[in-house]
Amino acid sequence: MLKRNEKLIRTKLWQYLLPGVLLTASLQIGNVVDTMLVGNLLGTDAMSAVKIGMTVDNIMELPGYVLAMGGSIAAGMMLGRREREQADRVFSASFLVSLACGLLFMALSVFAPLFSRLLTGGGPLTGSVTAFVRVTLLGGPVIGIALQFINYVAVDNHPGIASAYVIVSNVINLTLDYLLLKFTPLGTAGAALSTILGYALAMVVLIPYLRSPKRMLRFTPLKKALYPSLKPALDMGMPTLFYMIFDTVRGLALNMMVVRTMGNDGMAVFTICDNIVLIVEMLIGGIVGTLSSIGGVLYGEKDYYGMRALAKNVLLYSFAVLAAFMAALAVFTRQAVGFFGVSGGPLLGLAVSSLRVFLFSLPFYLLNSFLMNYYQTTEKEKLASLVTSLRSCVAVLPAAFLLVLLAGPREEDKLRALMVALILGEVIAVLAVAALLRWRYRGQGVLLLPAARDERVLDISIRPTMEETSRVPREIVAFGERCGVDREKANLVAVAAEEMAVNIIRYGGKHVRSIDINVSVTPDALLLRTRDNGIPFDPTHYAADPGAFEIHGIELIKRVSDKVQYLRVLDLNNTTVEISLKPREDEHG
Repeated sequence: MLKRNEKLIRTKLWQYLLPGVLLTASLQIGNVVDTMLVGNLLGTDAMSAVKIGMTVDNIMELPGYVLAMGGSIAAGMMLGRREREQADRVFSASFLVSLACGLLFMALSVFAPLFSRLLTGGGPLTGSVTAFVRVTLLGGPVIGIALQFINYVAVDNHPGIASAYVIVSNVINLTLDYLLLKFTPLGTAGAALSTILGYALAMVVLIPYLRSPKRMLRFTPLKKALYPSLKPALDMGMPTLFYMIFDTVRGLALNMMVVRTMGNDGMAVFTICDNIVLIVEMLIGGIVGTLSSIGGVLYGEKDYYGMRALAKNVLLYSFAVLAAFMAALAVFTRQAVGFFGVSGGPLLGLAVSSLRVFLFSLPFYLLNSFLMNYYQTTEKEKLASLVTSLRSCVAVLPAAFLLVLLAGPREEDKLRALMVALILGEVIAVLAVAALLRWRYRGQGVLLLPAARDERVLDISIRPTMEETSRVPREIVAFGERCGVDREKANLVAVAAEEMAVNIIRYGGKHVRSIDINVSVTPDALLLRTRDNGIPFDPTHYAADPGAFEIHGIELIKRVSDKVQYLRVLDLNNTTVEISLKPREDEHG
């Protein structure tokens, strides 16, 4: 038996891993370094003002994040199912609605003073928060469009361009941050302006994607009403919507509680802990994010073997990175706190002791991030939403208010109680999912995938050699006999599979290291799917020499099959050959 292996999945994981890590790292490092620059150049009060103002930023990014995350997953699944037109409609609808929402937020910038007073209670930070919020809202259209490109470009065969866009935008952002904060009187408004200009100026990096022949997603006129085209993005983005809403509520509630009960020093410590989470997201978010960019396509193709392999490797790599980070942070806690402008006095001791307690939440944070991304990608939106709601709001807020209320009068005791509550929020989410899986999905495992072995599916991998290719027909014919498929139909699939493998070897180039072949029996047809990492080659556009008598290769595949489809998905050649199990008209003659 030519057993299925993980070679192509691992190849794709590593191909998407580095751009994904760079993308996520660049997204988060902009936030973290922004905070560090504000803290060092403008002071800890300004740093706290930016942290408070980020609540409005989160609300503004809500539509873009939901449509970008949900839409890119839905589009990936559609491409996996070879539904390209539907994917184009989701892609186009997401951009239109994100742009419209951005323009609405721009108009709301006139209410920035009102929003700031609500966030600060009219305290001394109100002016700085107002400056940050006003500029942030004015950049709504730029941020909305940027979020769409970041997610869709990564799914659409160009993860490197997506990460390059984010990297360049953050280089511009941080350069402008330093210049505007140090040499102009803009204050916190400068931090917001540099972010918007970074995303806007970096869009030149996207030109190669827009002109690429490997690009699958295209802007298309929406012939039907907007909502049907937008619905798949909204459905798949529901966990992201819950996360953004609950995280905003969590941030708003905790910010107000910390400011009122622990003062500016408590807010500074809480801001540092929140930025440690951003650093963790920077390190492991790109790894976990491959569940969306790769997993959506694999799940759409019903490649459950590939999904298991992807999930296993994602967990392995992300926990290894987190363990190294936690060890370094436990040893160099004082130095880490110093990066945020806290270098001495009572505040240093508070920050160090609180951060060392907060570290225990990080493994559970990672596990919850994995579960949320995985369940969202595999159309288990309710489970993903459960994880999201518990970890970000429903569990942590009651715990935080109760524990802080019961804590002693000292600021140190209140901060330690808050750190314990943050740990409990993550732990409760993990335990709730485990209980639900045991009660409602007993025996299906954490991944909730169909049985690993399906008797009506043949899943194999071969090396690109003629020797292994010659073994494929025998495997398929034997598989057909086990499934009770008409021998003639099984022979046609066997011939098509051998010819596809030969053509992959012939046209794929030197990069082909493995070929995945999948044959499945449906009620109406035999489906043959092949996947390889060779150079782009579309067999449906191949035309034989009309003067030659060709009875082999691609022309033979077209003659014996009822349908041939091709897409370049995950930067892989994906070809589907369908042979109907119903008798043809000429078979009755």
